[in-house]
Amino acid sequence: MQHNALVNARIDLNTIETRLFVSLLSRVSRQDSGFAPCQVPVREIMGGTVSKTMYDQVRKTLKEFTGRTIVIEKLDETGKPSKRPDFVVLPLLAYAEYKQGEGLVEAQFNDRLIPYLLELRDNFTKAQLAELLKLKSASSYRIYWLLREYAAFGKRTMGLLELKSILGLEKEYDRFDNFKVRVLDRAQQELADTDMPFTYELVRQGKAVSEIRFFFPPNGQQQPVLPPVTDGWESALLAIGVANKSLANVKSQLAAGYYDEGYIWFVLAAVRKKVQAGKVKKEAGAVFKALSDGYLLADYQKSLAIPIPTPTKPVPKLTSARNKQKLLTELEDVRGSLRWLREPSTEAKYKTPADYKRDLATAVAKEVALLEQMS
Repeated sequence: MQHNALVNARIDLNTIETRLFVSLLSRVSRQDSGFAPCQVPVREIMGGTVSKTMYDQVRKTLKEFTGRTIVIEKLDETGKPSKRPDFVVLPLLAYAEYKQGEGLVEAQFNDRLIPYLLELRDNFTKAQLAELLKLKSASSYRIYWLLREYAAFGKRTMGLLELKSILGLEKEYDRFDNFKVRVLDRAQQELADTDMPFTYELVRQGKAVSEIRFFFPPNGQQQPVLPPVTDGWESALLAIGVANKSLANVKSQLAAGYYDEGYIWFVLAAVRKKVQAGKVKKEAGAVFKALSDGYLLADYQKSLAIPIPTPTKPVPKLTSARNKQKLLTELEDVRGSLRWLREPSTEAKYKTPADYKRDLATAVAKEVALLEQMS
């Protein structure tokens, strides 16, 4: 998931910059096709405090914040870091402006970050983002995000060097005791009043600390972290009750080339028809089994192999031939619609993602129905 790449990315922000980042993130919407300029009150990012030097701090913050970049490590096809990872360096902002007379900061995220930031935004409610603005340490923010990534498990183990790298503290705190007091213990204290309170234990190699094990309430005792549902097929699987953890298996099979996304839609339509006919009671289980075992792949590949001939003049005396020609013509039209719907740019032309997913599912279902009538 791309929001995980962002959570684990190297980005060096101080506390005020992190508050500004969270404030801007809270103003991002899933419906956004591009990032619009957002205005944030200065008091919001300064923690509600007012001082004579506050606006000088804001000017300095914007100057540094506008130049911040994010280093994102690209993952291999299994979703894991490769031995020789590629990485991309992206500017965080398109621009930032301080409106002194209005007491506002106006800023706009870099559009190249759309897939990362929209997925990250999906994992937080506005109330949770508001709670984050109360934190006082930039490291506490990052630790919060790192733990939220593993919210379903209730624990996360991180190497000390890896954690310091993500926090941007590679060259600081040579003495672990100082890191423990100023980073770990402080984060533990600040997160105690959020939905991600935690405890931790130290793992040692000899006398030196090598890893840190974090423990926190698993899903069910806090807001659940749902996987991003930017792809239509993910939304469709979740909607019928396929478990969150099962999506990872489907993604792995897609990445390995066992099937393409068309097969997922084919399975959804085929199983839905069986449910409507009373032949299947547990739709989610039937869909996941068909995806895991691939037992409908032959039918799917057969459907793709059916030729679409140029329509010819029907023979009036042969009613069955006329019907078959009609079905072929309808199938050609449906497949033309599906080709258009599956183009990367098509979804953006719809008013809402729900409308797009509805039309796509309808077209797939109609294709399956036509194929069954012709068999």
